[in-house]
Amino acid sequence: MTASHLQGQVIAVTGASKGLGLAIASSLIARGARVALLARHAAPLEAAASALGSSAMALVADVRSKAAMQAALSQIVQRWGRLDGLVNNVGFQFARRLELMPEQEVRDLLDLNFTSAVFASQAAIPLLRAAGGGRIINISSSTVRHENEFSHLGMYSASKAALEHFSRELRHELKPDGITVTVFSPGAAATGSVANFDPQALQEAMQDWLTKGPTFDGALQPHTVGDAVAACFEMPRGVSLEFVELRPSTPTPKMLESDWKQP
Repeated sequence: MTASHLQGQVIAVTGASKGLGLAIASSLIARGARVALLARHAAPLEAAASALGSSAMALVADVRSKAAMQAALSQIVQRWGRLDGLVNNVGFQFARRLELMPEQEVRDLLDLNFTSAVFASQAAIPLLRAAGGGRIINISSSTVRHENEFSHLGMYSASKAALEHFSRELRHELKPDGITVTVFSPGAAATGSVANFDPQALQEAMQDWLTKGPTFDGALQPHTVGDAVAACFEMPRGVSLEFVELRPSTPTPKMLESDWKQP
């Protein structure tokens, strides 16, 4: 059996206290990596890290702050001596018609889905360069390309589209340093994110989604996404998956996430 390229690598994952971030961290650790889990809220973050064992560490940080990210990533190097990879996973969805979206929601979506990745990347690049290279994986969304994803996510998908363009420019700039940049674009996933939605806006979005047809392509489970992201780190040095889109392919009647059946 071929040894994992991830054995002994040190990876930081943002938004890692739950959902896709936690699944990504779990998959990386299963392949031999040491993983720093970053999120804003201490209790769920520390519980997640504790469940993953000694190869995980919890770092409470506001990813919207460049200074906070620099301080958090420096703690990783202090503990494990290096940084080999960064997964910019922080993401926030909120369905609402663009015309009606309040200013604070616009700013929150841009800060969490785009600006956080800029600051985290800026903080990580010197540390990755010092380690002789590494990988940055930016988690995007198939809402950027696929019209039949859930409706009224226009600002969310716009922020992810910005992340994708940022990733292309960053990839070009970092090639001489041996740092690769991957855009990873998952389809709908069962993460419980609709719990954050305004109930009225959610129902309006659902009705609009149904006008695009009665079915969608189904939902991914977080562990499937986690395994696929971890596989991006398995490439040999100097080789990268520059763009990955992982989507379900099971025609499914449209319903709210709270009604999806778990396998």
